Amino acid sequence: MFCYNVLVKTNKSGPFFILLAALFWSLGGVLSKLIPWSGISIAAVRSVVAALTIGIYRKSFRFKATPSTIAASIFILTTTVLFMMANKMTSAANAIVLQYTSPLFIIILSLIVFKQRPKKRDAFALLGVGFGIGLFFFEQFRSGNYWGDLLALGSGLTFAGVFFSNKLKGASPIDATFMGNLLGIVFLPYLAFDTLFLSNQGAMPWITIIIMGVFQQAFGYIFFSKGIKHTSATTASIIATLEPILNPIWVFLVIGELPKPLALQHDRYQRELQIR
Repeated sequence: MFCYNVLVKTNKSGPFFILLAALFWSLGGVLSKLIPWSGISIAAVRSVVAALTIGIYRKSFRFKATPSTIAASIFILTTTVLFMMANKMTSAANAIVLQYTSPLFIIILSLIVFKQRPKKRDAFALLGVGFGIGLFFFEQFRSGNYWGDLLALGSGLTFAGVFFSNKLKGASPIDATFMGNLLGIVFLPYLAFDTLFLSNQGAMPWITIIIMGVFQQAFGYIFFSKGIKHTSATTASIIATLEPILNPIWVFLVIGELPKPLALQHDRYQRELQIR
């Protein structure tokens, strides 16, 4: 409902493309669970496949490296790696919802860089995020397994950087998208040391990773690059919360992994705050 209201009020294509990006991104959890490789290996191969796809889409493998574009590309790479590692260490629901602490970090960055105070709606979202973080860490400290959630929280910070840096002067979202995925090449040497990658070389892992690279990553970021041009960083990050809603649903339908009760409670609480 919240996403629909935003689309109607803005009457622009920007939010619609962000919504499409979130839809494609939401497939990341279930697809990565189907690949028996480490998170770093998945991130590296997926990024290279995505870079090739984006280059073909652009009909060019050249890019203009401005400070804003370089920053955005680094944030894209680190978000990809951190989230893939987190997704292998914790549930898809925990990983994706913690990644969407990004609106909190965007509000903080806007306050520091642009001196923009958060609106009342943003303040409510801030409270929801803080409450959610408390729920997750309470649950994980009880089980003693919280490293995956820490990585996911880190991806929330870098994901905020993706939205924020693409709104800075000189930014080129499509160049940043291409560069960020191309940088995945730096992790390719890790494949030679990943026993999970070396021992699982059947057809299905490769088919799945190609689907991830082409559709979930490349087309997701292509839609994002179109939408972020006409959408504020805060609004875009809130619209994109469709991803944490759909991500665990795909995982449950395909794999049968259920989100933990506190994760579901936090997800519901955040959506209620956004509707307000």
